[in-house]
Amino acid sequence: MTFQQAEPQSSGKIARMAGRPRDWNLMLSGLVAQTVLVAMAVAVLVPLVWMVLGSFKTYPDLLNNPNQLPQPWILTNYVEIFNIGRFDLAFMNSVIVSALRTLSACLTSVVLGYVFAKYTFPGKNVIFILILATMMIPFPSIIISLYLKLSDLQLLDQLSGVVIVSLFYTFGVLLLRQWISGIPNAFIDAARIDGAGELRIIFSIIVPMSAPPLAALAVFVFLGSWDDYLFPSLVLTSPEVKTLPLALAGLKSLYWDRYELYCAGAMVTVVPVMLLYASMQKQFVRGFTLMGGVKE
Repeated sequence: MTFQQAEPQSSGKIARMAGRPRDWNLMLSGLVAQTVLVAMAVAVLVPLVWMVLGSFKTYPDLLNNPNQLPQPWILTNYVEIFNIGRFDLAFMNSVIVSALRTLSACLTSVVLGYVFAKYTFPGKNVIFILILATMMIPFPSIIISLYLKLSDLQLLDQLSGVVIVSLFYTFGVLLLRQWISGIPNAFIDAARIDGAGELRIIFSIIVPMSAPPLAALAVFVFLGSWDDYLFPSLVLTSPEVKTLPLALAGLKSLYWDRYELYCAGAMVTVVPVMLLYASMQKQFVRGFTLMGGVKE
């Protein structure tokens, strides 16, 4: 009669028992992380939901029942801000300013990124470092000089005055330079052999192959331009040229206690950028995660 040894079975049981605390730690850390994420989501969504509901309430309903559904649901708040608050003009001005800023930032970033990535010339690294150094200059420190320069150019109280100061975007140059550095030179050399000029190379090869970072840059610049308040508040003074953040701030001087109008104005300001980000979220994330560029 032979007897089987029980050591392997007991050692396996000991190993499983030793691994249980680690599994419990992983489960506990995952539970804590999910709890924190849920709490953060609630902290963000509750004010947003309150704002959405408040935009459809009457003034007495918002004061008496701030945390309940509107009774009744109305659209007069939106009609009033568009008629009296001139939100229709402010919306179009924001679209124009944000679109021109985004287009110019993408154009200058891809051109300069291509130059610094594929060209070799004396002082290239020094010039690139100086360009990057501008990112360390706080924008409020140069507002006065920009204002005086726009005054000399007679661009105050004009949308072009707000656009012209944002034709160049330093972070976009860094982003596109990093990406274009990874594009194989074989594509560019083949295009030159076929007789393509530099502009055609940029718009026919570089731009299509740089779609992810360009999309991320476009979303980034558009959101920043749409929410910009500080500099436009100094340059734009006439109601006909004010952007949405300025029009929203102007509601306080017209209706200082009409919170339902603030909610409606905030909805008009926030919803377009939320839709833009939701529609281009994949491109935005992919552009930054693939910042290393296309590998040969």
